[in-house]
Formats: sequence, C-alpha cells, structure tokens
Amino acid sequence: MANQTERLEIRVTVDELKTLDAYCKLADLNRSDVLREYIQSLKKKVKKMSSEV
Repeated sequence: MANQTERLEIRVTVDELKTLDAYCKLADLNRSDVLREYIQSLKKKVKKMSSEV
C-alpha cells in the first residue's frame, strides 16, 4: 500500500533557501528529500521528549 501524501508549503528567507540549496547540492538530494529526511529525524527527538515528560 502506497503512503498517502500531503502538500506542504513553507515560507523561508532568502538566506534559509540558499542554505537549503547548498546542502541539497552537497548531498545530491532535492529539497523535498532533504526536508523529508529532517522530518524523519524528528521522530527520535519526539520519542525522547515524550519519555521525559
């Protein structure tokens, strides 16, 4: 079964976009892939923070 997707739009500063694009180029990933990876990395943080409460 394929994962259902949602569209997400965010506003960033020119500097933030330059940073994102520089990382994308270095990592050979597109913006969506980089943001997905970051969101996935938040799972560990959420789990840790939830266990501390």
